[in-house]
Amino acid sequence: MTDAERTGPKDPRRPTRDRAQLAQLRERVWSGFASEDVDLVSIVEPLSEVLAGEVFVVSDLRRIGSPLVHVEPGFERLTGYAPQAALGRELGFLLRNDTDQEAVREAREAVREGNAIGVTLRNYRADGSLFWCEQRHHPVRDERGRVAHLVTVLRDVTDQVHAYGAEQVEREQSAAGVGGAPWFAYGAMFDAQGAFRLSWVSGDTVAVLGRDRADVMRDGWAEMIEPEARAIVAERGAALREAGGSRRDRYRLRLAGGDERTVEDAVSVSWVAAEARLFAVHGTVRVVEPPRSSVRAALAGVDPTTGLPTEEVLADRLVLATRRAQRQGGRVALVALSLDHFAFVETHLDAQRGERLEREAAQRLRRALRRSDTLVRAGRGEFMVLLEDLPDADAALPVVDKLLAWVSRPFDDGRLRVELSASAGVVVADGPLRIDALRDEAVGALARARATGGGGFAFADPALDERARSRRAFELELRGAFAGDQWLLHYQPRFRLSGDEVTGFEALVRWRHPERGLLLPADFLGELERMHLGGELFERVLPLALRRAAERARLGRAARVAVNVGVAELDRDDLVPFVLRSLERAGVPPAMLELELHAGADPSALMRCAPRLAALRAHGVRLALDGFGAGDTNLARLRELPIDMLKIDRSFVQRLGGRVGSGGPVGSNAPVASNDPVGSNDPVGSNDPADLELLRAMVAIGRGLGLTVVAGGIETEEQRSRLRAIACDEGQGYLLAPPAADVADEA
Repeated sequence: MTDAERTGPKDPRRPTRDRAQLAQLRERVWSGFASEDVDLVSIVEPLSEVLAGEVFVVSDLRRIGSPLVHVEPGFERLTGYAPQAALGRELGFLLRNDTDQEAVREAREAVREGNAIGVTLRNYRADGSLFWCEQRHHPVRDERGRVAHLVTVLRDVTDQVHAYGAEQVEREQSAAGVGGAPWFAYGAMFDAQGAFRLSWVSGDTVAVLGRDRADVMRDGWAEMIEPEARAIVAERGAALREAGGSRRDRYRLRLAGGDERTVEDAVSVSWVAAEARLFAVHGTVRVVEPPRSSVRAALAGVDPTTGLPTEEVLADRLVLATRRAQRQGGRVALVALSLDHFAFVETHLDAQRGERLEREAAQRLRRALRRSDTLVRAGRGEFMVLLEDLPDADAALPVVDKLLAWVSRPFDDGRLRVELSASAGVVVADGPLRIDALRDEAVGALARARATGGGGFAFADPALDERARSRRAFELELRGAFAGDQWLLHYQPRFRLSGDEVTGFEALVRWRHPERGLLLPADFLGELERMHLGGELFERVLPLALRRAAERARLGRAARVAVNVGVAELDRDDLVPFVLRSLERAGVPPAMLELELHAGADPSALMRCAPRLAALRAHGVRLALDGFGAGDTNLARLRELPIDMLKIDRSFVQRLGGRVGSGGPVGSNAPVASNDPVGSNDPVGSNDPADLELLRAMVAIGRGLGLTVVAGGIETEEQRSRLRAIACDEGQGYLLAPPAADVADEA
C-alpha cells in the first residue's frame, strides 16, 4: 500500500487548520523541511492545503527507483497521464529518452545533498508532445535526518520559455541593425525522422508572408518557396543536425497575390537531445528585398551610400507626424546630427573609407532608434532623425544621449581605428509649425552644439536646453555617486500585528550627496531608472543588506531583510547566481532574504521573469509583491506568480481614519532596488465603511492564495486597530517605527 493510499480520502469532519498553522507549514515546505522530523503520511493532506491549485507529486527516495507514491489529480491535466498510470514510476519517465539535460544532473545532485532546487526541463506528455516543465524539488527528511521523500511541484512554463526565446531573437535582430525590414521569429523541432514541426511564431508574419500567425503555425511556408530553392531549404535540417551552429539562407517566396520577394532565413540550433535524436532551432525570416512591383518606387527615396531614406521621405513623414501629434496631444522632435570632424576624415583618408564610416554610423544610429522613428541621410556625414510619439519634451533627451553614445564608439576596420563623435541639434514641436522652419531650428541648434567643440547637444528652445543641461549635470552626479560610494541604507522594521513582534526589516537606500546632504529616493530614483542604473544600485545594495543581516544574526537578533528589486534587474540572465553568490559570501541562509517586486510594473514583464523568480524561491528566497491594489494587478496572473507575500499599497491604509502629522516621509514604493515611501498626495482618511470592506477583500485574496498579507503606511492607532480587526498579518509604517540609519551599512 502506498503512502497516498494510507492517507485515505479527506475527512470532512476534520477541523480546518488555522492561518498560523498553514503559514508555518508553508514555511516548512519552502525551506525543504530542514532539520524537521516529518511523517509524510500525515503531511500529504496539509500539503494539499498549502499547495492548493498546484500540481505536486511525492517520491519515496528510500525505495529502489524512487517511485512516485502520491500524485495529485491535476497531474493528468498537465501531462496526460492518469495518477494510476504514474504511481510506482520514477518522475523521470516524463523525460522519455531526452535524458541528457544538464538541469537533470543538477536536480539529482541537489536532491542527493538534501537541498531544494528549481529547474526547468523538457518533458513529454502521454501523446508525445513536448512541453517545458518547471519543477521545484523540496526534500523531506525522516526522523534520522536522512532524505526520505521528495515533494515536487510542477508547472507548465512552455509559453514563458518561448516568449523568452522570441525576446532573445528580437534583441539579436535589433543588435544586427535589421531596422524597419519586416521580419518574424520562429522556433521549431526536428524529430528522429527529420520531420520539422513549428513550436511558436512571433512577429509580423503578415508583412513577410501575407499570412497571419495562426495560418503560419498550421501550414508553415514551405509551399510558398520557389521550386528551385526548395532543395536548399530541405537539406538544412540534415546540415544542422550534423554540424550544429547556425546558417543563413536566402530564397524567394511567391505570395498569395502573385507578388514575389526575397527573404533571409537565419537559423541557429538552440538545444540538442542526442540520445533522443531531437534538436530544436530558433530563427528569423526577414525581407531583404521589397516586392518586385514596388522596387522602382522605393529606389527614388533611398540614399545609395547608406541605404537610408532621403530627405524627401523625411518631409512626407514629418508632415504626417506633426498632424498626428496635434490630434493626439503628443510631441514630435527633429534632430539634426553631424559627425564631428568628418571633413578632416575625408580629406586625410580615401573616399571609400569615408563612405564606410558613414555606413557604420548609419547602422549604429538605426540600432539606437525605435521602429517608429525615421533616420535619413542629409548630406556628407550628416543625418536627420524624426522622433515620434514622445509623451513630453523632456523625453527627447534620453534618445539624443543614446544616439550620441552609439556614435562615440571607436570605428575599427582592421587596418585603422578612428574615434568617432557627433553633435546634435534638437527642436521639439508642440504646435503647428512650418516644416522648413522646424528643420532650420534643428540645424541652428546643431551649429551651437558644434561651436562648443562637438560631442554634445543643444536644444532650440532655451528653457528646454537649460533643463536638459541641468539633467545632464545631475546624471554626472549620479554616476559620481557610484564612483564615490555615496550610498547607504536605512532599515524600517515590519511587525506582526497580532503580537507586535518584529518579523523583518526593509532595506531603504539613501544618497549622501556631497553638497545637498542626505537625499531620499524620490530625489533620484526616477532619473536613475531612466539611466538604466537600477541594476548597478541593486548590486551595491544587496550585499550591504545581507552583510547587516549576518551581523544581526551573530548578535542573536536574526531577522529577514527585504530588498526592493525592479523588473529590469529581474530580467538579467545572471540574477539567480548573483543572488545565491551574494548569500553565500555573506553567510546568510536564503530564507532570511526577501525580494520585493512592485505590482505597478509591466505585468507581462513580471510573467516573463517568473521562471527566475521560481528558481530563487526554490532555493528558499522569499518573494513579495509590493503595492498591491495600486497598479493594474490581474488576479489570474497574481495566482501564477511564485510569491509568498502580498503587500497592500499604503494608499488604501491611509483611507482608514485621518493621518497624524508625523512629519515622516509618506508615499508608495517604486519598482526600483531598495526604495522607500517618499512624497505622497494621499487623501486624508475618509472613514468610509467601503474602504474597510475593500481592504477586507484584499486581505481575503491574499489568504485565499496562501500568502502572508502586509499593510504599509500605518500612521495612526485607528489604522492599526482596523487592520487587526480584519486579520491582516503584518504591518509597517511610521506609527510602528520609522526607517533608521545604521552606520555599519555605509558604503
